[in-house]
Amino acid sequence: MTTLKLIMAVILLSTFKGGAQQLKDYQWKNRILLFFEVSWESDAINSQLEKFSGVREEMVDRHLVLFVVTPKGIFTEHGHPQDMHLKDVYNTVNVSEKFKGAVLIGKDGGVKLKKDLEITPQLVFDLIDSMPMRRAEMQSGKNH
Repeated sequence: MTTLKLIMAVILLSTFKGGAQQLKDYQWKNRILLFFEVSWESDAINSQLEKFSGVREEMVDRHLVLFVVTPKGIFTEHGHPQDMHLKDVYNTVNVSEKFKGAVLIGKDGGVKLKKDLEITPQLVFDLIDSMPMRRAEMQSGKNH
């Protein structure tokens, strides 16, 4: 009976750990915009999310996904917690837990923009549209 409990515990733990999604899982599929703040409820985050909520079609067209990163976790733009490892995200984009700003990651996994809040959707879209991969997408018509 003890052996069975041990086997079940190992299976559950390995399944839980294996389910964690990481930034690299988006590589070559999506561009990622990360908003870093100390709290999900901050005025800066609310302002940023409001600005980007009005440009959903443009975000989809550019394969852009958005996450909010706080010391307490990583959330979708709708506030749903994500099963990503905070330390991995901070290390990937090379910022400290005290950083308040925005980071844009390209489809190739490279950091394309690191800037204090607030940023405008147009700034992000102009930067994305200047990228060689995005230009190729627009020319080939592979926006979706």
